[in-house]
Amino acid sequence: MKRCFIIGGGDFDGFYDEIRSEDLLITADKGYDYAKKSNLIPDYAIGDFDSTERPNFKNIIVLNPIKDFTDTVAAINFAIEKGYKDITIYAGLGGRESHTISNIKSMFSYKKKGIDIRLKAKGKEIFLLDKDFSYKYKGEDFYVSIFSLTEKSKLDIEGLFYELDDYTMANDDALGVSNQTKGLDFEIRVKEGILLVIFENFNI
Repeated sequence: MKRCFIIGGGDFDGFYDEIRSEDLLITADKGYDYAKKSNLIPDYAIGDFDSTERPNFKNIIVLNPIKDFTDTVAAINFAIEKGYKDITIYAGLGGRESHTISNIKSMFSYKKKGIDIRLKAKGKEIFLLDKDFSYKYKGEDFYVSIFSLTEKSKLDIEGLFYELDDYTMANDDALGVSNQTKGLDFEIRVKEGILLVIFENFNI
């Protein structure tokens, strides 16, 4: 599957663990500066560049700062136009909280259109589930938080510290916060709805 990576303008931690030369790399606004600091050369730089100096770069798409979408959403739409349906965003968390929430809301909107988007940072990963998910334990435990984005979701959890069986989770239900792995493989089985899943290292 073709993979696209976007570097946004959120908190910079220099963490880009999955990017390979064959992947499409897009920077959104200040993300170009982050890529440059990490010796990464993007395929495209997109943004209105209101929070950083406009780079002298060949494949640059300059946006009007007066618009009704974020630079990150523009980068996502550009990737989709290129045929990508698997998109990971680095530096999409932290910074302005409004942009973090916007990114999560965008993930939900695109998921309903068949586009999978993840947010990744050092020790943290956020993604959505509308089907069963299995995780093979890799020797390190972490928090797993699960919330329903749809009005309600029905799910099973097996292999985490707190398990659920045929549980109906409403979108105002916070029961799923701060579950934990326990040295085992685990499964989240989605019977209905769309879930927001957050992995966080214990030391965050």
